[in-house]
Amino acid sequence: MIIGATAFPVYGYARATLDIDIFIRPVRSNAEGALQALNEFGYDMTDVTVDDLVTKKLLIRQYAVEAVIHPFVKGVTFDRVWENKVEAEFGKTAVFFASLDDLIEMKRASASPQDLQDLKYLMRLKEKGE
Repeated sequence: MIIGATAFPVYGYARATLDIDIFIRPVRSNAEGALQALNEFGYDMTDVTVDDLVTKKLLIRQYAVEAVIHPFVKGVTFDRVWENKVEAEFGKTAVFFASLDDLIEMKRASASPQDLQDLKYLMRLKEKGE
């Protein structure tokens, strides 16, 4: 599930970012799949265990775009975000993004200066859509 600034263009707001935030269900079977997918994509996952993916946020620095894996996110649960997800097709691959409402809740809960700035734009998008 794509969260963070990489998900914004789905809602008409683009912001430059150097990472991709991925929210995974924090269960062993899902973490095993995520580990395999990241390996297949070419990330060096040598020092990362399935337990790491289930218990802590990981920043994987490799290539031009960093991957940040989140088993937990402030303000939301994975089940809620999955239920509200938005699907987009890239070629023949389905990609899932957090809903606008869930992105708003995540940004509100995180409350970093950048997140609060993003929150202003996301709230404007929500107001336009209502």
